[in-house]
Amino acid sequence: MTRRVYRKLPGMEMEFVSGKLERDAGERAIFYEVTFDLKLDFLNFRVMANQFIANYLDNPINAIRPELTGLAYHYSYNYFFDAAGNISNNPSLFALFSDPGYYMDQWASDGGPIERRYGKPSFTVVGNQLRITIRQYFRLDAGAPPIEIGDLPFISFEWALNLMEGHVDSAGVAPVTMVVLMYTQEDFVDVGGNNVFRGTRYLDNPALSFGPITAAHILVAS
Repeated sequence: MTRRVYRKLPGMEMEFVSGKLERDAGERAIFYEVTFDLKLDFLNFRVMANQFIANYLDNPINAIRPELTGLAYHYSYNYFFDAAGNISNNPSLFALFSDPGYYMDQWASDGGPIERRYGKPSFTVVGNQLRITIRQYFRLDAGAPPIEIGDLPFISFEWALNLMEGHVDSAGVAPVTMVVLMYTQEDFVDVGGNNVFRGTRYLDNPALSFGPITAAHILVAS
């Protein structure tokens, strides 16, 4: 299996705006709602993309997929098609993946006692950046007591772009990931037994209570 290449993109950042933690009795769940501003230096993006995929934005069979762990799950990837050659700034790039219809909102389990689901994300272009507002719900298996804050898993926030190269002579073959650009550093650090990229934003679970989530609850892996 080919090992993925991850690169920090200068000028790619995420900034916390607001949040809250609440209980949803009807779903036997706890959910958080958070808003982040996703920032991107478009010139740096274009230059680095072309280092891995020549003329990346000009080929309609190339594709892109946002990776937004902790925020949303984009279940497909978007070819450039009609957008090829017309992506000249952040808003035109964001338009490729800001349709909520491409994001999953079903309950899922990773094999443990906790199920989770994302709500459909809301995207707004604010100046030259993309504002995302999301909810993620957590609940215990059917028959278990209602979930409590202490049951919540480690929650980190990813803002990355998976750049894929299409196949000129292979119709119907999925494009191949060439690089994942991200806001974090490229080395790993340990946070409570979780191996994450240095600089990753994550929730300070022990400090959480129902009500507002503030900037003080968003820690940085170091």
